[in-house]
Amino acid sequence: MKALHEIDLDFAHVKLYDTYVISSIKEGVSLKKRQLNELFEIFNLYYETTPFVSIANREFDYSIDPNLLKTKSHPSILGIAVVCYHSHSRAMAQFEKKFYPAPFEIFENLKDAISWSHRLINENKKAGL
Repeated sequence: MKALHEIDLDFAHVKLYDTYVISSIKEGVSLKKRQLNELFEIFNLYYETTPFVSIANREFDYSIDPNLLKTKSHPSILGIAVVCYHSHSRAMAQFEKKFYPAPFEIFENLKDAISWSHRLINENKKAGL
């Protein structure tokens, strides 16, 4: 499926679809509140009242303050999927998962992450959320 919009930021490349976002954070970035707020501005523009899933395509090594995961969340995000290609990025995602209070799953490929996002969206539609 082709992205509806693609946005390049100084720290990430973001692809926007109907019900999910795929973000690829650039190598060596330390994701802080400022960058998260930039992403949230994009989410507000495209998904203000539309539930969606955030998919982190972890192609490169980067870090995020895990405290942001428990204190900062966009109200339209139903869950987070992290696609990991290396054991060290998987270990980091497993650590981060402990901090996120909503659905957070780890995958080995984008196809499985996208499938999970569709299931999560459909479950929430059936539940009337």
